[in-house]
Amino acid sequence: MKLRKSFRCLIWLQVMVLLCLQCGFSRAETRELWNYVFEIQETDGTAKITEFRGSEENVVIPEYLDGYKVIAIGNGAFELKQKIETLVIPDTVVTIEEKAFSSCDGIREIKLSKDLKNLGTKAFSNCKGLRSIVLPEGLENIGDNPFALCDNLTDVSFSGPNKLYEIRDGILVRKEDHKLIAWFRQAGADGSYDIPDDIKIIGSDAFLECKELTGVSLPEGLEVIETSAFNRCTALAEVVLPDSLTTLQNRAFADCVALNTVRIPDTLTDLTGNPFTGCKTLTSLAISDTHPTLELREGVLFNKVQNELLCYPCLKSKAEYTVPEGTERIGVSAFENNKSIQHVILPDTVTWIGEYAFSNCYALEEVEAPDSVTYIGLWAFESCLNLQRFIVPEGVMTLNRSTFNRDNQLREVILPDGLLEIGDNVFTDCKSLKKIELPDGLVSIGANAFSGCDWLEEIIVPDSVESVGVSAFQSCDNLKTAVLPDHLTAIPREIFHSCISLTSVKLPADAESIGTAAFYCCSALEEIDIPNKVRIVGPQAFYGCSSLKSVTLPSSVQKMYAKVFYNCSSLEYVVIPKSVKVFTGLLFKDYPDEMIVYVEKGSAAEKQMDEELIDVTYMDGSTPGSSESEEDDDEDLFGP
Repeated sequence: MKLRKSFRCLIWLQVMVLLCLQCGFSRAETRELWNYVFEIQETDGTAKITEFRGSEENVVIPEYLDGYKVIAIGNGAFELKQKIETLVIPDTVVTIEEKAFSSCDGIREIKLSKDLKNLGTKAFSNCKGLRSIVLPEGLENIGDNPFALCDNLTDVSFSGPNKLYEIRDGILVRKEDHKLIAWFRQAGADGSYDIPDDIKIIGSDAFLECKELTGVSLPEGLEVIETSAFNRCTALAEVVLPDSLTTLQNRAFADCVALNTVRIPDTLTDLTGNPFTGCKTLTSLAISDTHPTLELREGVLFNKVQNELLCYPCLKSKAEYTVPEGTERIGVSAFENNKSIQHVILPDTVTWIGEYAFSNCYALEEVEAPDSVTYIGLWAFESCLNLQRFIVPEGVMTLNRSTFNRDNQLREVILPDGLLEIGDNVFTDCKSLKKIELPDGLVSIGANAFSGCDWLEEIIVPDSVESVGVSAFQSCDNLKTAVLPDHLTAIPREIFHSCISLTSVKLPADAESIGTAAFYCCSALEEIDIPNKVRIVGPQAFYGCSSLKSVTLPSSVQKMYAKVFYNCSSLEYVVIPKSVKVFTGLLFKDYPDEMIVYVEKGSAAEKQMDEELIDVTYMDGSTPGSSESEEDDDEDLFGP
């Protein structure tokens, strides 16, 4: 009981932090200038570019934006800008964050800041046109393979001697711990590569998708192979793990489809997750009987010390598997990508199901999970295309991100009474899910949690819920009825976006804002009762609500954003009170000629309608210029 209360408090704190961030209590102000969106850091008055919206071929990033020095390029800021061919990064920039220029296929030439200190993980990944680059000699921190998937990049050098890193033998190496960060595709004539003898660590994604690599010689003295180091090296047929190896991380050799035999040395005791997921021709894992931590049971790899199932090989063709009694953990990616397994029975000793444990098990129809399970990791059952029913164990308090994402045959899910949190994307694209009962103690529903659940017809959010994420029910094509709890203060952005069958929705009595595109293209919605505490109506809130007949805005509304009623082709009347002082753009487009807009005489709404060339009617029923409009308002059609 104490644990559950503590967990509930933790969820509450997370919700409060999220609400604070959404309300603008952050340390950075966002601005836009030219084609750059950037954050101003209050601590030192510098700028970080967070998004580039241009389409130029030759990009020279400015040193200053609106007077603020540009010192950082943010996570994914230029991602997928494929038209860029040449790029100049000013010397003011000291940090390039993760995936900042990822998938900029057209980039041929890059001039980096000479004062660059930090180069993030996959910063220039998948830049297929890049053939050469010069790194500044002052670089101090380089993340996991900044040049992953740069298929044509072979010429990499430093502008001068670097104290921490070096490039030699076709690889980027961190000197301190002899870590191989990136391989620049300098294989021998036969497609093989001999890793230098002094290398101790092969970093994450170091050889990611190097499809030309047919063989690799790992040196004696190698101690660690990190996550996805050789992921999707599809021509790699043989690997000999050295006796010095102690750590092999998840997906280290994932999808190495030509790999058929691996011997695991006795020194390898730290095996985290499934290094061989997707290795569909791997016929043999060889382990000595005296191995201190690992063992094979009918071809399935276990950690016998932690009682953890680590690797259920992709090649195993059994339709049903009963996990041995005494097993406590189903490891990260343990069954991932097995295309034969249909039915898995877990013993009541299992308490933990790891991330991606059954991901992409296309044939999986049923998993019998006992109530002893208290944790299910993110993406655990993602893309199990034939999974039809699942009973979430009573001990589970959180469904983590994307647990059942894209399980498009999932028809029934029974949630436990003690469930507190449904994370982001948990049921996204569960297209066969028709009904789900949310437990009364639920605290939060994440972003896109039920988006794309085409056959979900009704959703009743219990009063215990304190937070609903953006796009939570987006594109639920057959959703007809939705009920939200009264105490929610915000109707999230895109919450019912493209719910084309929605006809009845109960909004929270305490709602103060309607988010951007909240009811976008809810084409069956004929009426909406807007709560009398709403102050803000966001952009495109009712865009494309083609059946909507009338809207009466309460006198609490103060601000309306643009395009609120665009393409509302059935509107008969809209009431806009004098309390609305701010309009950020046009409200109406493609409206019926006979639509009536009721406003107060002399109000900001009347001026706004004049700008939109829309005739208005005053609240007493009179119109501008009529004799009635000159008289005192004896009667207001919509009350005081």
